Amino acid sequence: MMKIDSTKTFLLRVLILIMVLSAALPALPVQAQAGSAYDLIAEVNALRAEYGLQPYQVDGGLMASAQAHSEYQASIQTGTHTRADGSSPASLGFTENIAYGGSMSVSYAVRSIWSDQLHMNTMVGYESGYVGAGVATDASGNVYYTLQVRSTGGYVPPVIQSTPVGGGAPVAVSTPQVVKVELTNTPNPDGSIKHKVEPGQTIWAIALAYGISEVELIQFNYLDAQNPLIYPGQVIIVQPAYTPTVTPTITNTLPPPTRTPRPTFTPRPTRPTATLAHTATPTNPPLVPPLNTASRRGIGIGIILVCAAGLALSILPSVLKK
Repeated sequence: MMKIDSTKTFLLRVLILIMVLSAALPALPVQAQAGSAYDLIAEVNALRAEYGLQPYQVDGGLMASAQAHSEYQASIQTGTHTRADGSSPASLGFTENIAYGGSMSVSYAVRSIWSDQLHMNTMVGYESGYVGAGVATDASGNVYYTLQVRSTGGYVPPVIQSTPVGGGAPVAVSTPQVVKVELTNTPNPDGSIKHKVEPGQTIWAIALAYGISEVELIQFNYLDAQNPLIYPGQVIIVQPAYTPTVTPTITNTLPPPTRTPRPTFTPRPTRPTATLAHTATPTNPPLVPPLNTASRRGIGIGIILVCAAGLALSILPSVLKK
């Protein structure tokens, strides 16, 4: 009986200890599952509606760009605004927010991580614009959100809604007043325009006043694209000097002498050789009329007799002397 009572007492003490430890430990937050790219855009547009702004329009090119960058961050398991090729949002012509962590919800990314002035400017700092979003998860389960915005409207200084510590209704925290920029600067002889920053002026206000983009203003002055800071009294370039165009000098170059071709011997056609026509020449009649066979025979005999007589006459004197 004593053994059973001891066991019950031990179990009761263990149960009381567990209850005390449970009360002492803080409650662990329940992490929500990661949302999709369109969930992220919907959350941003809901935030814009709270500020009385029209929703951003989804752009296919920005969607592909944001998704590719989320996947790149997941592949290297770290958050960065720099691409694999070294390019940045400023060089690509848009503003960008990124957030990464374990099983992070889109609401937490938009409402908590991006609640500062710089990130709020991307979400509610423009009257209108195009948007793209991307979501990727690495091997460790960390989620990477990317939001890209290309402005098509004027700059609207956002008023951040801050929730007091310990709960309660959100409190509006006014952002610094944007001082109007007076366009009093005229182009320099080289075509450049410079602006002296006055207290309260911002990159966005100056770019808007001069009709250029924030990206161009940042590039003209080699500012940090992720945190483009300027200070009162700073002289910044709002229009760079013209690039001189080299005018080529025209040199009168004499053309090379034209080679005079020698006359080509062209053989003349051969004149036809005159062919002598056979002219009939009249034949004179023979002085002696032609002899017939009997006459020729008689003449032959006569010649023989004459020769024989001559021979006899030449021999006869010799014979007579003997």
